[in-house]
Amino acid sequence: MTNPERLASAIGKLQEERAAFLRSALLIPNADLSQAQLDFKPAADSWSVGEVAHHVGLTERVFHRYLSDLFRSGSPEQGASRTIPFDELPMGPQMIPTSLLRLAPVLMPFAILSSLMPQSLQSALLANPLVKIKTAPAVEPKHGIPRAELLDFLKQARQATLDLLEPVKEWDLSRFRWFHPLMGTHDVYGTLELIASHDRRHAGQAERVKSDPKFPR
Repeated sequence: MTNPERLASAIGKLQEERAAFLRSALLIPNADLSQAQLDFKPAADSWSVGEVAHHVGLTERVFHRYLSDLFRSGSPEQGASRTIPFDELPMGPQMIPTSLLRLAPVLMPFAILSSLMPQSLQSALLANPLVKIKTAPAVEPKHGIPRAELLDFLKQARQATLDLLEPVKEWDLSRFRWFHPLMGTHDVYGTLELIASHDRRHAGQAERVKSDPKFPR
């Protein structure tokens, strides 16, 4: 498979998951969600469907920044690599406090495990709702955003990703990698897979909110 073909395949999966997410998050059968439906929260500590959508767009912007930094610092021949500071990752395991994860004896086993785990398995775990994930403050969503504004935000985030990839479609994007001790090493293709898996995870979350007995009808 050529470099453009590999990128086109990754983008195809990316777009497929986004379309499925939009169907789950912003539509009900045969109709758009009302603002009351978008803003409904099953519990005080739960997210609304609108918040889920905002979080998805915020997270894509974080990964866009990772890729943008790699392309800016590298070249087609040499590629580039970057270590992501601990606090810049938009997610982490929920069961362990961040203060503990900063400690080398706690972080080291995660770093070893993530370095051995294939990108595809990392993405599969991210999509699995049974794997509990803690959201970083940078991608905490805002409540009550109007539907049209949410759609525009998601559209702009996705278009920025596509615009970023267009000039580099001939490059071997496996040479551009970022590393984080909790997430391992991901090249551009793996990063796009992470974004798609993140959409899939939150499409399921949106569906669960909509299936709540108190969801406005």
